[in-house]
Amino acid sequence: MITLQEIIECDKRPPSVTVSMPCYNHSKYIDEAMHGVLMQKTNFPVNIVIHDDASPDGSADIIRKYAAENPNITAILQPKNLFQQHKSSAPFVLPYYTGKYIAYCECDDYWIDPYKLQIQVDYLESNHDCMAVYSNTLPVNKYSRYDESVRGPYSKTGAGDYPRISYLDVRHQLASCVHRNYYQFMTSEEIDFFIHVITNGDVKCLTMCLNMGRVHYFSEEFAAHRRVVDEGDSWSARIARADKYKAYCIGTLHRMESYRMIEHFFGKKCRSKYIFLLWDELKGRVKFRRSVIRDAGLDPSCNPKNIPLYAYAALPFYILFRAARKLVRKAVSVLKKSTPKD
Repeated sequence: MITLQEIIECDKRPPSVTVSMPCYNHSKYIDEAMHGVLMQKTNFPVNIVIHDDASPDGSADIIRKYAAENPNITAILQPKNLFQQHKSSAPFVLPYYTGKYIAYCECDDYWIDPYKLQIQVDYLESNHDCMAVYSNTLPVNKYSRYDESVRGPYSKTGAGDYPRISYLDVRHQLASCVHRNYYQFMTSEEIDFFIHVITNGDVKCLTMCLNMGRVHYFSEEFAAHRRVVDEGDSWSARIARADKYKAYCIGTLHRMESYRMIEHFFGKKCRSKYIFLLWDELKGRVKFRRSVIRDAGLDPSCNPKNIPLYAYAALPFYILFRAARKLVRKAVSVLKKSTPKD
């Protein structure tokens, strides 16, 4: 994988930004999202790539209207839903990620500061050790009203810098992110691997950025993140509706996939994954009386080639766990037999 310094050396273009706007059943929110992007005041060009995954609620019609009125908007409208076919949108959108920097705004989120892009790009232009910038976000409900109770687990207040560390230590929202365009330097093999990593796009993005350079976090609220769990098809809503054990397995699956991505792209041995997997297995055994290692590996969304990661990563620990349990049961049985009956 290309390094941060190589990206800076290879891409000496003036600043430009591609804004990625995924959409599915967001007809109620698209206008707000588009307004936040189109109101940006910048001294560099901004092109918008909006991808609709065959929304049945009329989102495509609204997108066509905006694309017809704005030549800097590229509309990609799927005739059939890719998510239901277990396919990624990446092959369709990546060719249009031509900016020196990439920003994101899912169509149910929106930007609230007209200088968001200018401030963030200026920082990246001045700090060549920084790979990406994030900011604080305003939590809003489905009515676009501020609601602290819907602040997601990846929101944060305060400012600071994050060195190259695990994504688990960073609170983030993709709606506030701007990062250097590493996609344009990825080989076809790397893109194929990236697409087939089974974890959220925001986690993939942050994991890549943290392992390439420093990540800066602005305390200002540059974007609003809408979190609705009682309806809709967002990731938060699907997890909220899912069985608790199923959601627990998904968390384990995604964490292991992130470690696999780090090892593949950056050659780092994430030995801590064994401890995390063992810990998840023990918690699953105690709380749900189920084997997380087995069930995560058998998840229908799991690529069969990845099963050894879950089956064997914690095998030594799992063997010790089974052996210890067997010894305890044998000791208890011996004690019962040796205890005289009244």
